[in-house]
Amino acid sequence: MMQDYENKTFSRNIEVGSVSGRGTERRIEANAAERAALADLLSLQSIGSLEAQLGIRRLSTGLIEVKGRFAADVVQTCVVTLEPLPAKLAESFRVTFGEGDPAPELAEIDIDFEESDPPEPIHDGRIDLGAVVAEQLALALDPYPRKPDAEVPQELSPSESDAVPGDDSVSKRKPFKGLDKLFRS
Repeated sequence: MMQDYENKTFSRNIEVGSVSGRGTERRIEANAAERAALADLLSLQSIGSLEAQLGIRRLSTGLIEVKGRFAADVVQTCVVTLEPLPAKLAESFRVTFGEGDPAPELAEIDIDFEESDPPEPIHDGRIDLGAVVAEQLALALDPYPRKPDAEVPQELSPSESDAVPGDDSVSKRKPFKGLDKLFRS
């Protein structure tokens, strides 16, 4: 979880002892300095706004549930043109937290994609709601942002000479073409 990151750029702690079964609501918003630091941390050009509405409650199992929704205006970099690419993000999420060490031994890890995630650890009796929102923002970002009209320059596009013999598709490239010349010299 991003809660463990050392640079506490967007930190909003809540004491676990203050959370009841009835729950509480929190609204958090990043200020300009926090948005700039988060943009740097997430390799974004900028973050124009970041706010979240959260509900925090203690479940009957003793776990703490953080359920909420965030909205953000970000500017990413187009992977083709390297131009600024604005995006509006809005996502809902649910994260649970529990006491103890949830990290199993590596030999004990059994991944079941249908099962829900194990609870995140509670550190020093606090949950950092800012870190939860920052992590959800990071997960919502497009890993390869591309402008709708962006085209790969012709000199970088596959050419007919890169096509595999007998294949009519130009999309098949020979990435190691020319390596044999290096070995012969």
